[in-house]
Amino acid sequence: MLIQQFRYDNYRLHQLGNNSVFTITLQAGLSAIKTPQCYKEDGSSKNPDCPVCSKSLNKLAQPLPMAHCANSRLVCKISGDVMNENNPPMMLPNGYVYGYNVSVRAPAALRAEIATVGV
Repeated sequence: MLIQQFRYDNYRLHQLGNNSVFTITLQAGLSAIKTPQCYKEDGSSKNPDCPVCSKSLNKLAQPLPMAHCANSRLVCKISGDVMNENNPPMMLPNGYVYGYNVSVRAPAALRAEIATVGV
């Protein structure tokens, strides 16, 4: 009891927290990239490259706040490439958006659908 009181007072005196620097850094990093997509029930929207979407870090990040993203970017669901001036987004008649580079590698049926929409 006396040891815990000493530690608590020492931390307060020097304005230190109970958590290690590693824990604080990990929480800050997870909070910066955590989005609502990481917690969708269907599991199809989870990004395999996202650390928060992994099972082990997903539970650690659950009590942390979500990231606020003022700038967004489009990512092609098929190729995983960012859509920009070199890979412009193309919307199909069914409402889905894919990168232009996918049309080059896509099956003939998808390529025909993309061609009807135009650039």
